[in-house]
Formats: sequence, structure tokens, C-alpha cells
Amino acid sequence: MHVDNPLVTIHREGLRVKARLDWSEPKPVASPDPRLEHGLALITAPLRRRRVECTVEFGLSDYYVHAGLPDGSELIISPPQEPSTEHPPGRPDSWTVQYRDANSHSEVIYDSGPDGPDAQYGGSVPKLLASVNERLDLTGAPPSPEQERLSKQRAAHTLLQQAGFLPAEVHGDEQHYRLPSTLHPATVQRAVTWALDRLDEVYVPTSYDDSLLRSTETAWADGPSLSDRLGELAESIGAAAHTREVLASLSAVTDPVDGVLRHVVDVLGATANSWQNLGQEADQQYAIRLHDIAEHLQFQVVELLALQSDMARSPGRPGGSRPATAQSASSSLTRAALTPSPAAQRTAAPKSPTPPDARTPPPASTDGTVRRR
Repeated sequence: MHVDNPLVTIHREGLRVKARLDWSEPKPVASPDPRLEHGLALITAPLRRRRVECTVEFGLSDYYVHAGLPDGSELIISPPQEPSTEHPPGRPDSWTVQYRDANSHSEVIYDSGPDGPDAQYGGSVPKLLASVNERLDLTGAPPSPEQERLSKQRAAHTLLQQAGFLPAEVHGDEQHYRLPSTLHPATVQRAVTWALDRLDEVYVPTSYDDSLLRSTETAWADGPSLSDRLGELAESIGAAAHTREVLASLSAVTDPVDGVLRHVVDVLGATANSWQNLGQEADQQYAIRLHDIAEHLQFQVVELLALQSDMARSPGRPGGSRPATAQSASSSLTRAALTPSPAAQRTAAPKSPTPPDARTPPPASTDGTVRRR
């Protein structure tokens, strides 16, 4: 499917399936003539980028900004008015922000005057805007195009990796990704479909090749997921006649959608969410630790996929079967490890959606460097 200006493009290039994320800056929003802003464009421009209607008006002794908010409230952003002060246009030594709700109740939410609670910030415009943006968030003002696009870019970067795409080279404002070449075609379809579904949920515009999607018929025919057959993996790997068979079995663990490790991450996240709502300080610490472990494991899955892809590019070699006793012992241990406890059988952990990671860095591999082919 082709759309104009997609943030994410997923396509087939030869035998590989690749993705491309656009990190370019959005086009700036047109602003009125700065001469009409009387030196207050540093304030009015960010407000207008958040679709806030604002005007510059004259007060007792200086110009101020009047902003009308989506919920019917308003902000008055003003330099000192009484007594008047002399300063360069738009660069006073302090600011005051008054908030009035729809019922005309007012309060001062920012005051950097000499006796104000924010006096330490003086005439700082960034500190002023930070306070104003907090109030805009509470009143339902939409984010600026820059904020919205950056949020979508970060979410897309996280979701592509969670779907199994490995960060590759960077070209200008584009971060490139690829799926491991060892994945089965059905697994590729699941990964691409999962990624597009998640990207659509966070309103990231995408362009993709329809042939990469998992069809309804394929979904019904897939049967049990690969993770349901984990107990047989050790035996099948031990009996493999070639390294490519070993890697194919390993995909049951590393599959970014239905793989065992992915389900482990979901279980840890669900457990952390359950403990987070219990209210005790210790419970909060348990939840934080569980979330950290789940995040670390997710990055390890990405590393394992990269290693699996590198192994696949090395010359294939015949494998050797292990003794039957070792195979059966390993298989038994694996099945025992997968057997849930009686308590777990009585209570199934709820499956939680995978949240976007606001701490995901700009496009790069998980070790901080761009992985080049």
C-alpha cells in the first residue's frame, strides 16, 4: 500500500525484507510577520504550533500574549506591567502567566518576578514555555507537529525492533532495518503484519508491499505457535543434519512475534503491571525491577536475532546427532521447566500490550553504534 510521506516503508529487496524510517524534520508552520508580534514571536510561534489561537495585545505599559485554549480557558503571558520596565522587545527580566478557566476563576501559574516562586528563572523563555506547555497538556491542546512527529518516530523505532527488524545503515535522515534472512516466509509475514498493526495503533503512516502481509487463510492454517513445541527443540537440534536446520529450530525461540522469548517479555510486563497497582513502596520497586528485566530481555532478543542472522551468513556445515540419552534428558528438562506450577495453573497472568519505550534512543543498534552491512 502506498501513501504520501510515510514515516515507515516496508518492502522486499531481492530475498530480504527491509524497512525504512524517515527521521526528517516536519515542515515549519507558517507564522505571522514577526513585526506584528512586537518581540513576542518566541512565545506566540510555539503556541501556534500547538494549534492555540493567540493574539498580541497592549497592557498597562507593554505588550502581552493572550492565548485561548481548547477547553474554553485562557492564558495571559505578560512581562512586568506595573511598574513598567525598559527592556529590549521580547526580552524582559521576568514573566507572569495567569490562567483563567471557563468560569473566570483565575490563578497565577508562573511568576519569575523578584518575589515570585519562579524568580530563579528570571527572563528565561524556555522555562516559561515549559510551564505553559504543562498547562496546555492539561487543557487538551494538541502537541506541536514537531512533538507529534518525534513521538511517532520513537514509537516506530521501538516497534520495528520488537517485530524483529534489525537496525542497519543510516542514509541521511533515514534509518534502515532488515529482517533476519533465516526467518521462514510465514514468520516474515507474521512479523510484518504485527509491525504494521502496532504502527497503525499509534497512527504512524506506513507504506508496504501487500504480499508481505499475513492473510486470513494463512492465519487460520498456522495452527499452534512455535513456542508450544519448545519441548521438542532440544531433540530436533541435537538430531539436526545441517546448521541451517539448527537455525530453523532456533527461530522458535527468537521469533519476534510468536517466539518463546517474546512471550516471556509479555509475562514479565504483565506481572510488573499487576504489582505496580498494589500500592506499597516495595511493590513499586518490584514492578520497576521487573520492567527493567523485561526491557533488558527485549534488547537481548534483538541481539540474538542479529547473531542468528550473522550465523546464517557463515558457510553451512553438517551437524552431528547427540546420544539418545542426552537428547531425551535435555528434552525432559525443557518440558519440566515449561510446566507451570499449580498456582500458575489456577491463575493466568493477563497479557498486557507492549508499551512504546520513551527512552529508546535515536536510530542506532542496541550497542550504540550503527550496524553496517
